[in-house]
Amino acid sequence: MEGSLIAGRYRLDSRIGEGGLATVYRGLDITLERDVAVKILRPEMAENPDAVLRFRREAHAAAKLNHPNIVQLFDTGVDGDIYYIVMEYLPEPDLKRIIREYAPLPLRKVLEVSIQAARALAYAHRQGLVHRDVKPHNILFTDDGRVKLSDFGIAAAAGEHGLTEDGQVLGSAYYISPEQAQGGPATAQSDIYSLGVVMFECVTGRVPFTGATAAEIAAKHVRERPPSLRALNPAITPSAEFVINKAMARETTRRYRTADELLTDLEKLADGVELDRTGVLGVPSEEATLPLSPAQVPVGAPATVPRPSPVVPGPVVGAPTRAPERAPASVAAMTALAIVVALAALIGVAFLVKQAFYPGQAPRQVAVPPVKGLTQARAEEELAKAGLKRGRITYVEVDTAPEGTVVDQVPGIGEMVEPGSAVDLTISRGKQTATVPNVTQRSVAEATERLEKEGLHVGTVEQIYHESVPAGLVVKQVPGPGLMAELGTPVDLTVSKGPEPTKPEPVTPANGGDEAVAENPVVDIVPDETFSSDRPGERRLIVKISAMGTEMGQRIQIVKNDDTGREVVAATMDAGASREFPLKVVGNATIEVLHNDRSVFSAPAPAPESPTER
Repeated sequence: MEGSLIAGRYRLDSRIGEGGLATVYRGLDITLERDVAVKILRPEMAENPDAVLRFRREAHAAAKLNHPNIVQLFDTGVDGDIYYIVMEYLPEPDLKRIIREYAPLPLRKVLEVSIQAARALAYAHRQGLVHRDVKPHNILFTDDGRVKLSDFGIAAAAGEHGLTEDGQVLGSAYYISPEQAQGGPATAQSDIYSLGVVMFECVTGRVPFTGATAAEIAAKHVRERPPSLRALNPAITPSAEFVINKAMARETTRRYRTADELLTDLEKLADGVELDRTGVLGVPSEEATLPLSPAQVPVGAPATVPRPSPVVPGPVVGAPTRAPERAPASVAAMTALAIVVALAALIGVAFLVKQAFYPGQAPRQVAVPPVKGLTQARAEEELAKAGLKRGRITYVEVDTAPEGTVVDQVPGIGEMVEPGSAVDLTISRGKQTATVPNVTQRSVAEATERLEKEGLHVGTVEQIYHESVPAGLVVKQVPGPGLMAELGTPVDLTVSKGPEPTKPEPVTPANGGDEAVAENPVVDIVPDETFSSDRPGERRLIVKISAMGTEMGQRIQIVKNDDTGREVVAATMDAGASREFPLKVVGNATIEVLHNDRSVFSAPAPAPESPTER
């Protein structure tokens, strides 16, 4: 559909994502001349009247959401048989891509993202809208790093249940809640579970459950407990582990009841508060009856109609009346005495409160002093002078403000508040930087380890011939040693392949032929067209190695890195030999070949023909 015009206004430029329900295009609103993202309902879904009805109803509801952490929807409608949603375009990578490249992520970053996502969910739930498909692919970012939760309209259009009639899981099986996996309706607690899975993946680099099929993965959400967080990442604090596990509790009675509850604990963690498993609300007893806000009522659940009060019939015209019986005198006297005692107690309490808090004067208010630009210590001093106290502290990375200075305050400057009120402060961390270490004359593995210790990582790796630097060692790095770089900056490496080889003398192959054999093997990677798999993103590649050197018993190692981790295949090959090695890969993958412990080939694996995620 690239190049077509939707509704005479939205030009589709290029496809940027595809899923089971819709395809997403980068487009241009030619009326307002702004970039937009256009989501088109897939043709097979457009033929389902129920899906179309839900799509249109929920898309209109999602378009009314107005929150800084929710992707803004500009328009929705139908053009012929094309159902579309137009929303703001965010060019930054989504959280799934960030996890693939950098996980495990620092806990403070995970908390920043999770807090903003929880705020978005809490707001949506208060509007009576459940997302149903929270996953890192739907957590996007603005160019200044703000979180934007997307796909409310599409997710809601999937229907009220987690399974289709033929048992296939709707949405993303890796993040689905147990109640959805069992075919139950999605509620606000389902979104909380899915966000818990996202947090789990952020801090460990892997999802809690995997399997060969979507149904198998969904079943594990129902039957099994996730692996230990701290076993996978010992850097995680017990409090963080407790919050993530509570969000991912299989039983809804043990899970956070609302996104606001989860948000409270996330903010405590961000402030450095150790929860010690006491920072959450308990589950109400079965006897207690609590009024539920719209956000706490499961979407799709039947409305509860209040039981009408018993009707007391009035006097019937013409019916005989009877004078009411008079209460005994003792009962009337005791009732009057009780009323007098209660009134006296209320008056006494009011007098004591007034004397305690406002002795001899009316209540007063104070103006919030300006503390922006001050250090935290100076800001607290100024607040104390005004009769106020420091509230919650939030740290942000700001390269325009010195580290440790206040960049924002709530309530704002000059606002009138009660004495003793708390003022929340936002404090600059400065730009988080690191000194680039010297990794020249080191192997790629050693360079990777040293860079990661400093909060950096290896970028592109280029191999060149070098007369003096041994093969496999770093010749050059960019940025260079000693320079300052932001945390997470990639460092590009140039690696030596050793001296450029002289033209090899012809060697008679082992098979008796007269074809000359090169010293370095020839490597080729092709997809196995005969392989099929139900596992999302799984495919098989054939690594062909041929034209070996002149020596017998040469060592070959094939190193595969993909979404499942790292795998090494080792073999021995003789001069002139050729061999094929089948490898299964999942998602994005890179293949490296080492010949006698020297890297001779490194390249991304061929991508699957059609995307399986997004």
